[in-house]
Amino acid sequence: MKKLTYFLPALIFYLLVFLFSSRDLGIHLNGGWLDKIPHGLEFALLAFLLAIGFFNSLGSSAQIKAAVTFIAGLLLAVLDELHQSFVPGRTADARDILADAVGVALGILVYTHFVKRSKRGATP
Repeated sequence: MKKLTYFLPALIFYLLVFLFSSRDLGIHLNGGWLDKIPHGLEFALLAFLLAIGFFNSLGSSAQIKAAVTFIAGLLLAVLDELHQSFVPGRTADARDILADAVGVALGILVYTHFVKRSKRGATP
C-alpha cells in the first residue's frame, strides 16, 4: 500500500490536467511552437511525479524505471490528446504529444539529477 502512495501526487496532478483539458479555456497561443512550451512543462512535472512513484516502487535498474516512467508519461499524453478530441473547442494534435514526450524526458532527467545529487550529498 505504501508503494501506491508514491503515485498519489502524479494521480492528483493528472486529474487536474484532465479537468483543464475538459474545457476550452480560451487560451490560444499563436506562435508556431510557442504553445508547445506549456505542454512540455506540464508533462515534465507529471513525469517528475511519476518518477517518484516508479523509482520508489519498482525493484528494477534505473534504466528500466526511467523507461517505464517514460512509457507511462507518453501513454498519459496520448490519452490526454484523445480526450481533447472529444471536447468542444479543443483539438488533438500530434505535435502536442511530441512536446509532451520531450517534457516527459525532461522531467525524468530532472528527477534523476536530483536523486544523484542528493545521494552525493548524503555520503561523507
